[in-house]
Amino acid sequence: MQNPKNMLASITGNTKILGVIADPVSQARTPVMANTLLDERGLLGAFAMLPMQVSAEGFPAFIAGLRAMKNFGGAVVSMPHKIVTSSLVDELTPEARLVGAVNVVRRNQDGRLIGTILDGEGFVAGLVGAGYNVRGAHVLLVGAGGAASAIAFALAKHGCTSLCIKNRTPERASALLARVSHAYPQVKISAEVYSNDHYDVAINATSLGMKPSDELPIAKGLIWQCDLIAECVIAPEMTPLLLEASGQGKVVQTGVPMLAAQMNLMLAFMGAE
Repeated sequence: MQNPKNMLASITGNTKILGVIADPVSQARTPVMANTLLDERGLLGAFAMLPMQVSAEGFPAFIAGLRAMKNFGGAVVSMPHKIVTSSLVDELTPEARLVGAVNVVRRNQDGRLIGTILDGEGFVAGLVGAGYNVRGAHVLLVGAGGAASAIAFALAKHGCTSLCIKNRTPERASALLARVSHAYPQVKISAEVYSNDHYDVAINATSLGMKPSDELPIAKGLIWQCDLIAECVIAPEMTPLLLEASGQGKVVQTGVPMLAAQMNLMLAFMGAE
C-alpha cells in the first residue's frame, strides 16, 4: 500500500483514466474499491478511477467525447445509464447483447467503445461466495431494468428452478420473462405472486432504497414468504428493505458482495490487469 505522497506522485500524464458514471454518483463505492485494488497490485498510477456524474440528457454527448479521450481506459456504468449505453457503444459482448444493457465500457486504442454486462455474474458470485445456492432455487426478482435483466439471465444460467419477476411496469417484467424463457426454457417463469408462494431468495434490483422516502420494493407481507432477502443497492448498505427483513428474522445480504465480486472482472475488462 502506497503512502499518500507516493500515491499522488504516481498520477502522471501517462495515467489511464477509468471512471464510474452515474447520476447521482456520490453514493458510489466503486472508485474506492477499484483504486484500493489497483494500489494493492502496484497498478495505481498506471490507472486511476474517478467518479463521473452525468445526467441522462448529457449522456450521449459524454459517451461521444470518451472516444476522443486518448487516455480514457474504460468506465463502470451505473444507474440510470445501463440500458441506453447498449445503443451508444460500438460493439457489445454476447452477454450484453442478450441482456440489452451495459455496465462496463472499454475504450480500444482506435477509439471504439466495447460494452459488456457483469451485474448478473457478480450478483451470483456474491451469493455463492456467502454460501447460498442458486441451483434449484425459487427466486423472486423485483425490477426489469439493466441490472435486473443481467441478474435474471445469470440466475437462469446458473440453474435456478423458478423465477418470478415483478416490476412497476408489468409489461417490462413480461418482456424480460419472455426473453429469459426463450434462452432458458427449462426455468419455470411467472409474473404473478400468490399468497402461498415461497421463495428461497428475493432480490431488489431496483433503485428503491437509495432515498429514505422510498417505498419498500418488496411488501412487508411478501418478505415473510422469503428465506433470504438480497439487495443490489449499495448505499445505504442496510436499506429500509433489509432493516425490515432483519426485523422479521430473515437472512439478508447487502449489495456490497455483488460489487466486490464484480471488481476483478471489471478491471480486467478495462485492461487494468
